[in-house]
Amino acid sequence: MLGLCLKYDLKTLFRVTWPVYVVSMVLPIGIRIFYWIQDWPIFDTMIFQMFSGFYAIIYIMSLFCLIIWPIVVCVRHFFNSMLKDEGYLTNTLPVSRNTLIISKEMAGLLLFLISFVLFILSIMIVIPTFDFMELRVLLTSFHWTFRDVILLVLLTFLSLASVYGSITMFVLAMMLGQMHRSAKGILSVAYYFLISFGLQAIAFVFMMAFGLAADTEIGWHLGNSFVTFATRHEWETAMIILIGVTFYNLAIGIIFHSISVWISNHKLNLE
Repeated sequence: MLGLCLKYDLKTLFRVTWPVYVVSMVLPIGIRIFYWIQDWPIFDTMIFQMFSGFYAIIYIMSLFCLIIWPIVVCVRHFFNSMLKDEGYLTNTLPVSRNTLIISKEMAGLLLFLISFVLFILSIMIVIPTFDFMELRVLLTSFHWTFRDVILLVLLTFLSLASVYGSITMFVLAMMLGQMHRSAKGILSVAYYFLISFGLQAIAFVFMMAFGLAADTEIGWHLGNSFVTFATRHEWETAMIILIGVTFYNLAIGIIFHSISVWISNHKLNLE
């Protein structure tokens, strides 16, 4: 059932986001054409310069839309399909709330990946000196070592875990906002900033505790041992940090998801 729910969510999201994706791929081609013809005598006019400048502004705005619009669409889709009138149809399906929420979180994550890839691709098209054939040759001729592959994989997992944590934070904020009788949208936004501030406060407390512990004799020895280890094993230290941050973001996402599912099952009457 998760596959069917995910298919429906992606279909609904793509129905709204595909125009932004198409525009984000067409506009950089125009920028590239302007770069090729700007030295032609026939285009050496003030009107052409003004038009190309206006076109560049539109392109920059499209890049912002490429990142922001999918977020808006995902939040709106979750709110409409789970918490508003349409939620009656969604929540009466023979599917658990956990599956429904996971489906929408995965759809948001996939939409972010598509937007990110198209964003990078759009930037590449705009760069006049960029050549896709040279990139292919560079990637195929590059001597990938085991450490390079591990680093790339860990960075990918870290990015996905960070985005997943942000998505689940949005979901939890909306669930908390729905527990009130009025001003649910405003309270959802307030809860999102409150949760974000809480995470930053917890990180600050840990940093302060770490700083205070470093002033003790045991803390000094532990810190000195860590610095010595990090100096001798730089790659291993970087891997440990990446893995630790990845698991932290993943744990935050799982906790937020679990709380959201519990609220939807015990605190909200979504049927």
